[in-house]
Amino acid sequence: MREKELLQIWNSQRSQRIASQLSPVILLATVLVLITTGELTYKSAIDIRAFAVGLVAAGGIFSISGILASLRDSRALTRAMKEATDVSQLGISVSKNSGNLLFTEFFFVILSIFNMTILALYLFKKP
Repeated sequence: MREKELLQIWNSQRSQRIASQLSPVILLATVLVLITTGELTYKSAIDIRAFAVGLVAAGGIFSISGILASLRDSRALTRAMKEATDVSQLGISVSKNSGNLLFTEFFFVILSIFNMTILALYLFKKP
């Protein structure tokens, strides 16, 4: 592939990574607002707490799968960019992002697990 095509794919992948995070962030923010305003606490009905955790977990699973797929595709693109000929400085910069993308994958999964754990611990702690 030519550099121009690869850069178009790169920009598309970047847009997908950003867009894939919008709804999970809004969902998590809504739950956090409910928690900070006292509308959702460990004293709330068990079905409401379970629903909140399930909703955030489902959103997180879809978010994680979407972002990991996008990051994996972007890493493949960085490898393809390294093989392209007559690459500009922008192309060279894109081709060096493979390690950053791998770190982002790892960090995103760890942070998602941490957030879910903290939410579940808070909502299901013993009073």
